[in-house]
Amino acid sequence: MSLDEYYGRLGLPNTASPAEIKRAHRRLRAKYHPDRNKGAESNVEPAFKLVQEAFEILTGEREAPPHMRTRAHDAARNAAHQQQEHTAGHTERTARSASGRAGAYGPNRGPLPMRGANRLTQLYVPVEVALNGGEAATRYEVTETCHRCRGKGFQSTVAQCSGCGGWGQTGDGMRCGTCSGGGRTTSKHSCPSCDGTGTQSYWNSDTVAVPAGAWDGQRLVVAGGGFPGVNGGAAGDAIFSIAVVCGADFTREGLNLSGELQVDFVTATLGGSIEAKVLGRDLRITVLPNSQQGSIIRLPARGLSDKAGNQGDLRLRIALAMPTAATHLTDEQRQAFQEMFADAARRGAPDSSDS
Repeated sequence: MSLDEYYGRLGLPNTASPAEIKRAHRRLRAKYHPDRNKGAESNVEPAFKLVQEAFEILTGEREAPPHMRTRAHDAARNAAHQQQEHTAGHTERTARSASGRAGAYGPNRGPLPMRGANRLTQLYVPVEVALNGGEAATRYEVTETCHRCRGKGFQSTVAQCSGCGGWGQTGDGMRCGTCSGGGRTTSKHSCPSCDGTGTQSYWNSDTVAVPAGAWDGQRLVVAGGGFPGVNGGAAGDAIFSIAVVCGADFTREGLNLSGELQVDFVTATLGGSIEAKVLGRDLRITVLPNSQQGSIIRLPARGLSDKAGNQGDLRLRIALAMPTAATHLTDEQRQAFQEMFADAARRGAPDSSDS
Protein backbone atom coordinates (compact mmCIF):
# COMPACT_ATOMS: atom_id res chain seq x y z
CA MET A 1 0.00 0.00 0.00
CA SER A 2 1.26 3.47 -0.86
CA LEU A 3 0.94 6.57 1.26
CA ASP A 4 -1.61 7.87 -1.23
CA GLU A 5 -4.02 5.14 -0.13
CA TYR A 6 -4.12 6.57 3.41
CA TYR A 7 -4.90 10.02 2.02
CA GLY A 8 -7.62 8.42 -0.09
CA ARG A 9 -9.28 6.91 2.97
CA LEU A 10 -9.76 10.43 4.28
CA GLY A 11 -10.99 11.69 0.92
CA LEU A 12 -7.95 13.97 0.52
CA PRO A 13 -5.28 14.58 -2.12
CA ASN A 14 -1.71 13.71 -1.11
CA THR A 15 -0.88 17.42 -0.81
CA ALA A 16 -3.30 17.91 2.10
CA SER A 17 -2.00 19.94 5.03
CA PRO A 18 -2.02 18.64 8.63
CA ALA A 19 -4.98 20.89 9.38
CA GLU A 20 -6.93 19.40 6.47
CA ILE A 21 -6.06 15.90 7.65
CA LYS A 22 -7.40 16.68 11.12
CA ARG A 23 -10.60 18.20 9.75
CA ALA A 24 -11.27 15.21 7.50
CA HIS A 25 -10.56 12.84 10.37
CA ARG A 26 -13.01 14.62 12.68
CA ARG A 27 -15.74 14.57 10.04
CA LEU A 28 -15.32 10.89 9.12
CA ARG A 29 -14.83 9.78 12.72
CA ALA A 30 -18.15 11.39 13.64
CA LYS A 31 -19.82 9.89 10.59
CA TYR A 32 -18.68 6.28 11.15
CA HIS A 33 -18.41 6.15 14.95
CA PRO A 34 -20.36 3.09 16.23
CA ASP A 35 -21.87 5.14 19.06
CA ARG A 36 -23.55 7.41 16.50
CA ASN A 37 -24.85 4.52 14.39
CA LYS A 38 -26.91 2.51 16.87
CA GLY A 39 -28.24 -0.65 15.28
CA ALA A 40 -25.63 -0.56 12.49
CA GLU A 41 -22.42 -0.87 14.52
CA SER A 42 -21.19 -3.92 12.61
CA ASN A 43 -21.62 -2.05 9.32
CA VAL A 44 -19.71 1.10 10.23
CA GLU A 45 -16.94 -0.35 12.43
CA PRO A 46 -14.68 -1.53 9.52
CA ALA A 47 -14.75 1.94 7.94
CA PHE A 48 -14.17 3.57 11.33
CA LYS A 49 -11.02 1.49 11.89
CA LEU A 50 -9.68 2.25 8.40
CA VAL A 51 -10.20 5.99 8.89
CA GLN A 52 -8.50 5.89 12.30
CA GLU A 53 -5.51 3.96 10.95
CA ALA A 54 -5.04 6.44 8.10
CA PHE A 55 -5.14 9.42 10.46
CA GLU A 56 -2.66 7.92 12.92
CA ILE A 57 -0.16 7.05 10.17
CA LEU A 58 -0.41 10.40 8.40
CA THR A 59 0.06 12.31 11.66
CA GLY A 60 2.89 10.11 12.93
CA GLU A 61 0.91 8.71 15.87
CA ARG A 62 1.36 5.20 14.50
CA GLU A 63 4.47 3.75 12.85
CA ALA A 64 4.06 3.49 9.11
CA PRO A 65 5.34 0.46 7.18
CA PRO A 66 9.13 0.69 6.62
CA HIS A 67 8.95 1.55 2.93
CA MET A 68 6.87 4.67 3.63
CA ARG A 69 7.80 5.59 7.20
CA THR A 70 9.90 8.63 6.33
CA ARG A 71 7.26 10.02 3.98
CA ALA A 72 4.54 9.52 6.58
CA HIS A 73 6.38 11.50 9.22
CA ASP A 74 7.35 14.15 6.69
CA ALA A 75 3.68 14.47 5.71
CA ALA A 76 2.68 15.08 9.28
CA ARG A 77 5.37 17.70 9.86
CA ASN A 78 5.70 19.48 6.55
CA ALA A 79 2.88 19.40 4.01
CA ALA A 80 4.58 22.11 1.97
CA HIS A 81 7.56 19.86 1.29
CA GLN A 82 5.26 17.19 -0.11
CA GLN A 83 3.59 19.69 -2.38
CA GLN A 84 6.95 20.38 -4.03
CA GLU A 85 7.52 16.66 -4.66
CA HIS A 86 4.52 16.29 -6.96
CA THR A 87 3.62 18.02 -10.17
CA ALA A 88 0.39 19.95 -10.50
CA GLY A 89 -0.90 17.46 -13.04
CA HIS A 90 -0.40 14.60 -10.64
CA THR A 91 -2.06 16.64 -7.90
CA GLU A 92 -5.15 17.21 -10.03
CA ARG A 93 -5.40 13.52 -10.92
CA THR A 94 -5.08 12.55 -7.27
CA ALA A 95 -7.72 15.08 -6.21
CA ARG A 96 -10.13 13.82 -8.87
CA SER A 97 -9.52 10.27 -7.74
CA ALA A 98 -10.01 11.21 -4.10
CA SER A 99 -13.29 12.99 -4.84
CA GLY A 100 -14.78 9.70 -6.00
CA ARG A 101 -13.86 7.93 -2.76
CA ALA A 102 -16.03 7.82 0.32
CA GLY A 103 -13.07 7.79 2.68
CA ALA A 104 -12.83 4.02 3.44
CA TYR A 105 -11.61 0.99 1.51
CA GLY A 106 -12.32 -2.70 1.63
CA PRO A 107 -9.84 -5.58 1.15
CA ASN A 108 -10.02 -5.20 -2.63
CA ARG A 109 -9.07 -1.50 -2.32
CA GLY A 110 -12.38 -0.46 -3.83
CA PRO A 111 -14.87 1.85 -2.12
CA LEU A 112 -16.51 0.08 0.80
CA PRO A 113 -20.35 0.17 0.58
CA MET A 114 -21.72 1.50 3.85
CA ARG A 115 -25.31 1.11 5.03
CA GLY A 116 -26.87 4.37 6.19
CA ALA A 117 -27.67 4.91 9.86
CA ASN A 118 -31.16 4.34 11.23
CA ARG A 119 -33.31 7.33 12.15
CA LEU A 120 -35.30 7.19 15.42
CA THR A 121 -38.26 9.60 15.57
CA GLN A 122 -41.12 10.06 18.05
CA LEU A 123 -44.47 9.49 16.34
CA TYR A 124 -47.45 11.18 18.01
CA VAL A 125 -50.54 9.09 17.25
CA PRO A 126 -54.11 10.38 17.92
CA VAL A 127 -56.06 8.04 20.19
CA GLU A 128 -58.60 7.30 17.43
CA VAL A 129 -55.82 6.09 15.12
CA ALA A 130 -54.23 4.02 17.89
CA LEU A 131 -57.56 2.26 18.50
CA ASN A 132 -58.74 1.75 14.92
CA GLY A 133 -55.61 1.98 12.79
CA GLY A 134 -54.89 4.55 10.09
CA GLU A 135 -52.17 7.09 9.38
CA ALA A 136 -50.29 9.52 11.60
CA ALA A 137 -48.49 12.62 10.35
CA THR A 138 -44.82 13.10 11.18
CA ARG A 139 -42.12 15.67 10.50
CA TYR A 140 -38.43 14.89 10.90
CA GLU A 141 -35.05 16.24 9.92
CA VAL A 142 -33.22 14.57 7.03
CA THR A 143 -29.43 14.80 6.76
CA GLU A 144 -27.74 13.72 3.55
CA THR A 145 -24.50 14.16 1.64
CA CYS A 146 -24.09 17.62 0.15
CA HIS A 147 -24.82 17.39 -3.58
CA ARG A 148 -22.62 20.33 -4.46
CA CYS A 149 -19.34 19.12 -2.94
CA ARG A 150 -20.29 15.41 -2.75
CA GLY A 151 -19.54 15.28 0.94
CA LYS A 152 -15.99 16.68 0.80
CA GLY A 153 -16.89 19.95 2.50
CA PHE A 154 -14.79 21.98 0.09
CA GLN A 155 -14.51 22.90 -3.58
CA SER A 156 -11.34 23.16 -5.61
CA THR A 157 -10.45 25.90 -8.07
CA VAL A 158 -7.65 25.48 -10.63
CA ALA A 159 -6.02 28.68 -11.87
CA GLN A 160 -2.95 29.87 -13.74
CA CYS A 161 0.07 30.05 -11.45
CA SER A 162 0.71 33.61 -10.37
CA GLY A 163 4.38 32.87 -9.69
CA CYS A 164 5.35 31.93 -13.24
CA GLY A 165 2.39 33.15 -15.30
CA GLY A 166 1.54 29.59 -16.30
CA TRP A 167 4.97 28.77 -17.83
CA GLY A 168 6.09 26.42 -15.08
CA GLN A 169 9.53 28.08 -14.96
CA THR A 170 10.93 31.22 -13.47
CA GLY A 171 12.82 33.85 -15.46
CA ASP A 172 16.15 32.11 -14.84
CA GLY A 173 14.87 28.80 -16.23
CA MET A 174 14.34 27.12 -12.85
CA ARG A 175 11.25 25.10 -12.09
CA CYS A 176 8.60 27.23 -10.43
CA GLY A 177 8.35 26.41 -6.75
CA THR A 178 4.80 27.69 -6.48
CA CYS A 179 3.25 25.26 -8.95
CA SER A 180 6.07 22.66 -9.00
CA GLY A 181 6.45 23.25 -12.72
CA GLY A 182 2.86 22.51 -13.67
CA GLY A 183 1.91 26.09 -14.50
CA ARG A 184 -1.35 25.84 -12.57
CA THR A 185 -2.28 25.90 -8.88
CA THR A 186 -5.22 24.42 -7.04
CA SER A 187 -6.92 26.25 -4.20
CA LYS A 188 -9.65 25.04 -1.91
CA HIS A 189 -12.49 26.92 -0.29
CA SER A 190 -15.32 25.88 1.99
CA CYS A 191 -18.41 24.65 0.16
CA PRO A 192 -21.06 27.42 0.32
CA SER A 193 -23.96 24.95 0.29
CA CYS A 194 -22.97 22.98 3.39
CA ASP A 195 -20.60 25.45 5.09
CA GLY A 196 -17.80 22.91 4.97
CA THR A 197 -19.65 20.16 6.84
CA GLY A 198 -20.16 17.88 3.84
CA THR A 199 -23.84 17.36 4.70
CA GLN A 200 -27.13 19.16 4.18
CA SER A 201 -30.27 19.00 6.33
CA TYR A 202 -33.92 19.70 5.63
CA TRP A 203 -37.30 18.91 7.20
CA ASN A 204 -39.49 16.26 5.65
CA SER A 205 -43.24 15.80 6.25
CA ASP A 206 -44.74 12.35 5.79
CA THR A 207 -47.42 9.95 7.04
CA VAL A 208 -46.86 6.58 8.69
CA ALA A 209 -49.29 3.65 8.61
CA VAL A 210 -50.34 2.67 12.16
CA PRO A 211 -51.98 -0.71 12.92
CA ALA A 212 -55.15 -0.96 15.04
CA GLY A 213 -54.42 -1.51 18.73
CA ALA A 214 -51.13 0.42 18.70
CA TRP A 215 -49.55 1.08 22.10
CA ASP A 216 -47.17 3.56 23.71
CA GLY A 217 -43.56 2.72 22.92
CA GLN A 218 -44.43 0.44 20.02
CA ARG A 219 -41.87 0.79 17.25
CA LEU A 220 -42.82 0.94 13.59
CA VAL A 221 -40.05 0.37 11.04
CA VAL A 222 -40.10 1.85 7.54
CA ALA A 223 -37.37 0.06 5.60
CA GLY A 224 -35.05 2.39 3.69
CA GLY A 225 -36.47 5.52 5.33
CA GLY A 226 -33.32 6.33 7.32
CA PHE A 227 -30.09 8.09 6.41
CA PRO A 228 -28.69 7.40 2.91
CA GLY A 229 -25.94 4.85 2.41
CA VAL A 230 -22.44 5.54 1.12
CA ASN A 231 -20.79 4.10 -2.01
CA GLY A 232 -23.98 2.38 -3.07
CA GLY A 233 -24.77 1.06 0.39
CA ALA A 234 -28.42 0.64 1.37
CA ALA A 235 -30.20 3.38 3.28
CA GLY A 236 -30.89 2.85 6.96
CA ASP A 237 -34.38 2.38 8.36
CA ALA A 238 -36.75 4.95 9.80
CA ILE A 239 -37.81 3.77 13.26
CA PHE A 240 -40.85 5.49 14.78
CA SER A 241 -41.61 5.19 18.51
CA ILE A 242 -45.35 5.63 19.18
CA ALA A 243 -46.72 8.08 21.75
CA VAL A 244 -50.54 7.98 21.97
CA VAL A 245 -52.13 11.41 22.50
CA CYS A 246 -55.71 12.38 23.39
CA GLY A 247 -57.67 15.35 22.10
CA ALA A 248 -59.64 17.79 24.24
CA ASP A 249 -62.75 15.58 24.45
CA PHE A 250 -61.11 12.57 26.09
CA THR A 251 -58.64 11.93 28.90
CA ARG A 252 -56.66 8.83 29.75
CA GLU A 253 -55.51 7.12 32.90
CA GLY A 254 -53.16 4.33 31.98
CA LEU A 255 -55.05 2.25 29.41
CA ASN A 256 -58.46 3.62 30.43
CA LEU A 257 -60.17 6.35 28.42
CA SER A 258 -62.82 8.75 29.73
CA GLY A 259 -65.14 11.07 27.86
CA GLU A 260 -68.64 12.47 27.72
CA LEU A 261 -71.76 10.93 26.15
CA GLN A 262 -74.79 13.04 25.24
CA VAL A 263 -78.02 11.27 26.32
CA ASP A 264 -81.49 12.80 26.00
CA PHE A 265 -83.35 12.97 29.29
CA VAL A 266 -86.21 10.73 28.06
CA THR A 267 -83.79 7.85 27.37
CA ALA A 268 -81.98 8.59 30.62
CA THR A 269 -85.34 8.40 32.46
CA LEU A 270 -86.84 5.38 30.75
CA GLY A 271 -83.63 3.57 29.83
CA GLY A 272 -82.85 2.12 26.43
CA SER A 273 -80.23 1.55 23.79
CA ILE A 274 -78.64 4.29 21.72
CA GLU A 275 -76.28 4.35 18.73
CA ALA A 276 -73.28 6.66 19.15
CA LYS A 277 -70.03 7.28 17.28
CA VAL A 278 -67.25 7.35 19.90
CA LEU A 279 -63.56 7.72 19.01
CA GLY A 280 -64.20 6.75 15.42
CA ARG A 281 -66.22 3.63 16.29
CA ASP A 282 -69.97 3.03 15.95
CA LEU A 283 -71.13 1.68 19.31
CA ARG A 284 -74.52 0.48 20.63
CA ILE A 285 -74.67 1.63 24.24
CA THR A 286 -77.21 0.55 26.86
CA VAL A 287 -78.51 3.31 29.17
CA LEU A 288 -80.05 2.17 32.46
CA PRO A 289 -83.40 3.65 33.60
CA ASN A 290 -83.22 6.71 35.86
CA SER A 291 -79.60 7.51 34.85
CA GLN A 292 -78.46 10.80 36.36
CA GLN A 293 -76.30 13.63 35.05
CA GLY A 294 -72.69 12.49 35.46
CA SER A 295 -73.50 8.78 35.74
CA ILE A 296 -70.74 6.56 34.33
CA ILE A 297 -71.30 3.94 31.65
CA ARG A 298 -68.36 1.49 31.62
CA LEU A 299 -67.50 -0.41 28.45
CA PRO A 300 -64.88 -3.09 29.27
CA ALA A 301 -61.93 -3.70 26.92
CA ARG A 302 -62.81 -0.68 24.75
CA GLY A 303 -59.81 1.38 25.85
CA LEU A 304 -56.14 1.36 24.83
CA SER A 305 -53.89 -1.70 24.55
CA ASP A 306 -50.39 -2.42 25.77
CA LYS A 307 -47.57 -4.62 24.50
CA ALA A 308 -48.82 -7.61 26.50
CA GLY A 309 -52.29 -7.42 24.95
CA ASN A 310 -54.05 -5.95 27.99
CA GLN A 311 -56.93 -3.58 27.23
CA GLY A 312 -58.33 -0.76 29.29
CA ASP A 313 -61.93 0.36 29.65
CA LEU A 314 -63.90 3.12 27.97
CA ARG A 315 -65.77 5.19 30.54
CA LEU A 316 -68.53 7.48 29.32
CA ARG A 317 -69.96 10.18 31.59
CA ILE A 318 -73.63 10.97 30.87
CA ALA A 319 -74.43 14.55 29.90
CA LEU A 320 -78.20 15.09 29.80
CA ALA A 321 -79.58 16.79 26.71
CA MET A 322 -83.01 17.80 25.43
CA PRO A 323 -84.46 15.48 22.80
CA THR A 324 -84.87 17.11 19.41
CA ALA A 325 -88.63 16.43 19.43
CA ALA A 326 -89.11 18.63 22.51
CA THR A 327 -89.28 21.71 20.29
CA HIS A 328 -92.40 20.28 18.59
CA LEU A 329 -94.49 19.67 21.73
CA THR A 330 -97.91 21.39 21.80
CA ASP A 331 -99.11 23.42 24.77
CA GLU A 332 -101.48 20.59 25.74
CA GLN A 333 -98.63 18.05 25.60
CA ARG A 334 -96.43 20.28 27.72
CA GLN A 335 -99.23 20.68 30.26
CA ALA A 336 -99.78 16.91 30.35
CA PHE A 337 -96.06 16.36 30.73
CA GLN A 338 -95.91 18.77 33.66
CA GLU A 339 -98.92 17.17 35.36
CA MET A 340 -97.42 13.69 34.90
CA PHE A 341 -94.23 14.66 36.72
CA ALA A 342 -96.19 16.53 39.40
CA ASP A 343 -98.28 13.41 40.06
CA ALA A 344 -95.15 11.28 40.27
CA ALA A 345 -93.68 13.73 42.76
CA ARG A 346 -96.78 13.53 44.96
CA ARG A 347 -96.70 9.74 44.95
CA GLY A 348 -93.07 9.82 45.92
CA ALA A 349 -93.61 12.20 48.83
CA PRO A 350 -93.86 10.75 52.44
CA ASP A 351 -97.41 9.82 53.43
CA SER A 352 -98.86 12.41 55.85
CA SER A 353 -100.32 9.53 57.91
CA ASP A 354 -96.75 8.32 58.60
CA SER A 355 -95.86 11.59 60.30
